Amino acid sequence: MAIRGKSFIKTSWAFQERPVASAKLNNWDDRIEAALELLMNLVSLAWGGGDGVLRNAADGDLVVSATSPPALGVRVAPGYAFIERFPFHLEASAVLGGIAPPLNHPRIDLVQARLDTWDVTITPGNEAVAPSPPEPGAACLALAHLHLRPGMTAVFNADDGLNGYISDVRTYV
Repeated sequence: MAIRGKSFIKTSWAFQERPVASAKLNNWDDRIEAALELLMNLVSLAWGGGDGVLRNAADGDLVVSATSPPALGVRVAPGYAFIERFPFHLEASAVLGGIAPPLNHPRIDLVQARLDTWDVTITPGNEAVAPSPPEPGAACLALAHLHLRPGMTAVFNADDGLNGYISDVRTYV
């Protein structure tokens, strides 16, 4: 296991850097990485282990909601989570726009948090008479499903029978 995302950024030292040899600093840096990895695993276990949003850390952590005014986009609230036992933090609200309505059949898209880049993305699903959502990618945490309909003009928090709507699929630790 190695440090992932922005939780710890490993330094690099130039060869024969003064006043301390780089070989000594790189060994020390590796020990810091191992210690931080152990600390992250212990914190994850203290929160219950596994992947998910931190329960009761803050109200509405990483909740996906409709934009205001409703449009073909969604807003993801900032928050904390654990993904593959590593901490994830979305510092500010993110607006994910440009959702293309399906052409012929309904579609379910997935909003997910990505550990490697510490951001949120939308993974489009496939159009079908009875669509199924895509699976989260590697090192990703599913946050919400977007149920999209042909001819829709906006995404809402609840189903109005005509437009797209959001269903929360966050898991908690």
